[in-house]
Amino acid sequence: MKNYKFRINGNQYEVEVLEIEGNMAKIEVNGTVYDVEMQREIPKVKAVAPPAPVQARPVKDSKPAPESAPGKASDVRAPLPGVIIQVLVRPGDEVKPGQTVCTLETMKMENAIKAESGGKVTAVNISTGQSVLQDEVLIVIG
Repeated sequence: MKNYKFRINGNQYEVEVLEIEGNMAKIEVNGTVYDVEMQREIPKVKAVAPPAPVQARPVKDSKPAPESAPGKASDVRAPLPGVIIQVLVRPGDEVKPGQTVCTLETMKMENAIKAESGGKVTAVNISTGQSVLQDEVLIVIG
């Protein structure tokens, strides 16, 4: 997946992330494979972030998603950490509520990521093969 080089106390470490499933990762450090349990630490920045993104993504709303008001942007976020395997929109494309905008592979399953609201795509922050974290902004619809 990804390769890293670290120098800790003068020692060189070559680290390759082999696989991530949920909070477990399989990594190789200088040729030795380890199973590592990850703990997700919430960045301090998120604690002071306004709750607007939560309102832009209603999860259990029984009503159909409303069209975005002109000039109001809405974010399409990653529901889980994973790897982008397909991007279906580009900046300037018009999307409708419920339209699939990309495909995310998480825990060896493909997930169709859909737009919650309609409008014009103003930004695509991802590319095929890119690893993303949970709640990372993938696409912005204006």
